[in-house]
Order: sequence, then structure tokens, then C-alpha cells
Amino acid sequence: MQNLQSATEYLDEIGNQLNFIDQHYFQQADQADAQVTLKFKKVYKYIDEAYKSKFLNDESLFSVYGFFLQTIKKFKRKLENKIYFDKTDYAATLEKFERNQTKLVPVYKDLILDVQKLERIDLETLLDSNMVHHIYTKKELGQFALQIFEFLNLDQIKVPKEILGDLINEIIMNYNVVPYHNFTHAFQLSQLLFSCYMKSDLKQFCNQLEIFSAILAGLGHDLNHKGVNNMYKIKKSKKFNILTSEIAVLENMHCATFFNIIQLNRKHDFFQYMSNDEEKTLAKRLIITSILATDMSKHAKLLAKFQKRVECTKSFNQGEKNDLIDMQRFSNERLEDRIFILNIMVHACDISNPTMKFNNYMNWSYLLTQEFNDQTIKEAKIGVDVTGFLIYKDKPSYYGGQIFFSKSLVLPLWSQIGELYPELKYLSEEINKNLEILQQKLKQ
Repeated sequence: MQNLQSATEYLDEIGNQLNFIDQHYFQQADQADAQVTLKFKKVYKYIDEAYKSKFLNDESLFSVYGFFLQTIKKFKRKLENKIYFDKTDYAATLEKFERNQTKLVPVYKDLILDVQKLERIDLETLLDSNMVHHIYTKKELGQFALQIFEFLNLDQIKVPKEILGDLINEIIMNYNVVPYHNFTHAFQLSQLLFSCYMKSDLKQFCNQLEIFSAILAGLGHDLNHKGVNNMYKIKKSKKFNILTSEIAVLENMHCATFFNIIQLNRKHDFFQYMSNDEEKTLAKRLIITSILATDMSKHAKLLAKFQKRVECTKSFNQGEKNDLIDMQRFSNERLEDRIFILNIMVHACDISNPTMKFNNYMNWSYLLTQEFNDQTIKEAKIGVDVTGFLIYKDKPSYYGGQIFFSKSLVLPLWSQIGELYPELKYLSEEINKNLEILQQKLKQ
């Protein structure tokens, strides 16, 4: 196990984590979690004293207790989520910011959350691509996620409701309290994917197991995201000479966390209810490829391939037929095509904020702007190059960034989706409306 800390720093960090839990969470913890915290303290006291008395040297400390800090951090994350389970991610983040005295970027204060909270969520609400998510608690969003699976009427999927509900709650417990990449974002992705599926011919293209797996992938696609991007992870690894893959660092971690949840507790293992190994393999493949498709470094390549195949599909549907078109068009008879379409849809829904009505879109982008700015502070703190374009500067720069992102990245993808599924063209039309508003604001 590689370590970016000395033994003393490692022990100090364990002590800091336990002190934080003691100061902020211990009083709110249930009896079981309180007992776990006390056990952690005893273990820490033992290894701290053993190291200081030279009973443990550096090598033995890390070889025997090298994963203790990560165990505490994982426990802290779940404890934090339990405490904030009945709060919105937005409220939980604000509370955390206040405690940590985090500086808020100016646009963060512009969030508009004056929408009336619905007492009952029905199918119409979950089909709304402009659903306002930030007014609902983690617990409520988890319940809505379960409703999505119920509304899909997946009679061929034999996973019991209570198993699926437990899995969704465990997924929630493995997200972090960060401004943007939290469970609220994960739910938004899956909810929009559900909406697109229900409103378009995607229903006829994919089978039940495939859409089930894709929506699950959406719920788990950012597990344990700490509010920093792949470049931060890579720069930090190089800074401390840690050997690590530089390909889809976060996305691979999200996949690993998802399957770790299933392996650690049989009651979360929905694969056991599938008919055969072929179904299990397909579900695993779809979940993994969908999560990996959210890596933005793959965006240009995915878009180019998708655009070419949409063109061939349209040509085929218009009666133009040859071997090349037949090979490159989309066909629901080909498994690879169905997987690719769902990968594209998960990726598109992941960057779909500009498809919403302007105020809702801005709420999401304000939160992401805060998270970006927070990353630059972390970069400066650990002594790596600061990602300049992530620093919040002013409103004109912010609007310019949103125009570039929406026009260059989001609009081309959703325009192609609209070409393939005309029922979804309204989403790219909304992007164009938002671009007009952004252009007007940039001129003010």
C-alpha cells in the first residue's frame, strides 16, 4: 500500500478524523454508531501509543493498520449521510460550509428554491424533465427512485422491492455532502433517463433488463465523489509519487464502489434474483460501461461516433440501403447497439442541466461553480498547479463559460438525440432558449 503521509502525519490524520466525528456527529449518532466510534478511539489509542513507544515501526504500522484511516473515513461518510438523511443535499452542504467556514462564490447566493414542495410525487412529476430536485431530502429522493422502477412496470425483473429499496438507501449512504456531485445529481440523471425512455421509442429499442441496469448505473454513477475532478486526482497522485492509472480515475472508483456495496452485503445483491449468468453478465456490463461513459474525456469520441450512426440510421429509415449503412445504423437486434445507445443516454443525462428551464439550469450550474472553485482552493493547499478556468471570477466570465459548455458540448449531443428520437427534440430546443438568455445577460 502506497502512502502519501509519514507515520506521524498518518496518525495525526486519524486523530483529526475521530475528533471531528466526536465534535460534530457523536451526539447525533445512534447507539450502534456511537459504539463503533468508541472502538475506533480505542484502536487509535493503542496504535498511537505502540508507535510512540517504538513497539510499532513505520513499516509495521502501515502493513497492519494501513487501511484504518480509510475505514474511519468511510464510516464518517455513512454517519454523515445518516444524520443528513432527512435533509436536502443543498441544506446539508450549507450547514457543512458554515461549520468549515467555506467561502461561497457570489452566484451560490443566487439560487432560487421557492418552488412548492409536492406532498405526493406521481408519474407526471417524474416524467417532468424540469423537475426541481433540490427541495427534496435524500430520503425522499430515494423513495422517488424506487417509484421510478415501479412505474417502469418491469414484470420480467424479479428483484424484490425491499431489496431494491435497501440497495438505493445504501447507495445514498455512499455519496458525500458536496455541492453538486451528490445523490441529488445522481437521482436527476436517472429521473431524466426514465423520462426520456417513457416519452420516446427508446422503450421499443431496449429490453427491461437493459433499462433497469442503466437507471441503476445512473443512481450509482458518482458514488463517493468528493467534489474534485479527474485532473485533481492525477495531479495529486503525481505530487506524492503515487502510482495510479490516469484513465477515468473517478469513474473506475465509482464502479468499484458500486460493486463493493453489493459484495459486502447479500441483501444488496440484486444479481441473485436474475435468471441466469447471461443476464448477470449483461447487467454488470451495462452498469460498468454506462458509468465509464460519463468520463468527459470520452465526450468528443462518443459524439462523433453517435453522430455518424444517427446519420446512417436516418438514411436507412428513408429507404437508402447498402452494406455500410446497414452496418452503421442502429438496430435493436444488435446487443452492442442497445448498450451504446444507453451509454450515450446516461452520458447525455449526466450533462443535461442546460436542457432545463433557465432558473433550474442556473441552480445546478451555481452549485457546480461552487464545487469547481472549492477544488482550486484544495489544489493550492496541496501545492499543485491550480486549474485557472475553474476559479470563479465574475458574472460575465461565468455566463461565457456556460455558453461555451452548452453550445460546444451539450447542444450537439442532445441535438443528435433529438434526430434519433424526435419526441425528445424539445430538450435541445430548451438549450437554445437558454443560450439566448445567456447571450442577453452577457450583454447587460
